[in-house]
Amino acid sequence: MYKKTLLTLSVALLFIGVAILPITAQMTQTEDIALQETNVIEKFMDNVERIASESQTFSEFSQKLQDLLLNSEFSKFTIVNELVAKMLQFLTTEKGILGSGINLLDLLGRFSTTLRPSYFVISYGAYHRLSPRKENSINRFKEGLSMWRYSDVSKLLKGRTLILERHPFGIHQKMIGPQVGFMKGFKGIYLDIESRLTGNAYVLFLGSAHRIRTFDLTPLKK
Repeated sequence: MYKKTLLTLSVALLFIGVAILPITAQMTQTEDIALQETNVIEKFMDNVERIASESQTFSEFSQKLQDLLLNSEFSKFTIVNELVAKMLQFLTTEKGILGSGINLLDLLGRFSTTLRPSYFVISYGAYHRLSPRKENSINRFKEGLSMWRYSDVSKLLKGRTLILERHPFGIHQKMIGPQVGFMKGFKGIYLDIESRLTGNAYVLFLGSAHRIRTFDLTPLKK
């Protein structure tokens, strides 16, 4: 009787194990894709920071940013390609430019001339759609005071912000990890895009601001 019960239990466990294998494999595959997505986005930001440090003027930076956005290396990845497409689409719509021959340098140059902003910012964070609460948040941007916050709860990637001063051109401030930021007079784009492959969502904003400052929240965690 004991042996029969043990045999039945063993067979049941075997069937359970076989049933779980596909689910485990699918979870592993999704995690691998999520890792690839975050690595590409972080590499993109690394390149933005690199060209900012190498550029002597905002016009030079804008031209290099345009080249970076059109880089085939990033367009191979769906989520990054979608972010790039949304950025270009928004800028084109805002300035009422139709047809081909989009030039990001000209668009950003017109923003600078018309609005006379002091700073240029690019920032991103991430969270998971199925989470009961967002790990990062960005308030609806207005021309008045806008605010963003990135916590260290997200397991996808660390929030990251790069602020550039236009005149004289250079990196004004950069922040990686838990942070809260405020800005005034923001003009630009705000994106909240979900990856169809992983369910992860990425938030990104890019544009000009009259005043802007981000603060490190890491000391509050200690």
